[in-house]
Amino acid sequence: MKYRTAVISTEFMENRVKEAILPFEERCTFTAFYYKQSSEIPEIYKSIEDKYDGFIVNGIISRALLRAACPDTKKPIETFHVDMLAYYQELFRLMTLTPDLKAERLYADFMMGKNIREAVENDTLDAEGDNFCNMVAHMSLEELKALRYKMVEDVRKKWEAEQIDQVITRLSTAAEDFKEMGIPCHFVYPGIPYMRDVVNRLLMTIEMDKMKESMPAVINITGDRGGQNRDELEELAMQTAILQFSKENDCDFMLQRHASVYEVYTSAGVVDRITEKYSVCMLKKYLERKTGARVCIGYGLGRDTTRARLEAMNANQESMMHPQGASYAIDEDENLIGPLVTGSCMILSTTPSQKYAKMAKETGISALTLQKICTVAQKQEEGTVTAQLLADSLGVTVRAASKYLQKMVAADAAQVVGTKQRKTRGRPEQIIRIPD
Repeated sequence: MKYRTAVISTEFMENRVKEAILPFEERCTFTAFYYKQSSEIPEIYKSIEDKYDGFIVNGIISRALLRAACPDTKKPIETFHVDMLAYYQELFRLMTLTPDLKAERLYADFMMGKNIREAVENDTLDAEGDNFCNMVAHMSLEELKALRYKMVEDVRKKWEAEQIDQVITRLSTAAEDFKEMGIPCHFVYPGIPYMRDVVNRLLMTIEMDKMKESMPAVINITGDRGGQNRDELEELAMQTAILQFSKENDCDFMLQRHASVYEVYTSAGVVDRITEKYSVCMLKKYLERKTGARVCIGYGLGRDTTRARLEAMNANQESMMHPQGASYAIDEDENLIGPLVTGSCMILSTTPSQKYAKMAKETGISALTLQKICTVAQKQEEGTVTAQLLADSLGVTVRAASKYLQKMVAADAAQVVGTKQRKTRGRPEQIIRIPD
């Protein structure tokens, strides 16, 4: 079966892209989607995300814009980027064809109006290129959308003021603008060999993803009614609900029951789909609605069924310890993912690093719990938390969260940096900073 790849680019790049993808057309079907303004890229992507196995976008600005607009995307995305070597080659070509070219009157997009002759003479051209890439990577979505217009307007003003003679750019949308304005423009194309390397890398990533989709997965399911013994009819109701879920969601489930534990044998691709890429647990909601029982679920992935089964049991243990019984997963790299509740999911290693192993010994808190605490802190401004915030994030009581933080403070793994008045009566809460 051929893979399906979407190329999101401009018509300006059409012929170049066709030449680059030509050797891969037996392995992959390519479909081009063109935009006139880079701000259109996120909407194009969102409208076709589910229809393609992978994506190629044109340029680092397009990639950064897509990353900013769709930070949770899981599909592989590659970029036809233009590196500094391509700029050097274009500059050399221009200087060869135009011996009287004045470099200081050449506007290079990555220089944003700076004197290119000085950069060449001071050997800082590579650094300027790196600075531009770094600037783009840290721009907000709105800044990225405005970047092209900002540069085009800067070029127009300098052209009308007779400060520049030519422009060299990697932005195909801007190149069209300069052409309409009558400003001499030289477009820096990515090299064909490089573009083919990009396509090949994407296809290899897609292939790896497809292999992962078929990786063994086991779902460990337990349910109870608050300590009451379950009779055979209730057990049958749970089994029926699992099979109904499988049928309604077109899942390939093989179900086995061991006492009151249900094991579902399936694939990683199915787990990825029913957890919406490890963000929620559709199965838990469905089973609790159908049976009226509190359901705990653990998902396990492994390179063999035995490993997947073990990881599913371990993940279910995490679920049972969570106050709301939120589901967890452990992937093939032994990362604990959860709780599978929208907006609160964490990815933690079940194999503690030396840092967490040492901290666990000093604080008396498990390495996994310490990872959870530090992950919550890292998401906060300046790495500070309160017991209430930690309790809400981890699904534990405020008292338990407070004990964790006090143990870390006592072991010099955290510091009290201030206080915060509670919304309810009582003493102010301590604000705790946890270093990275």
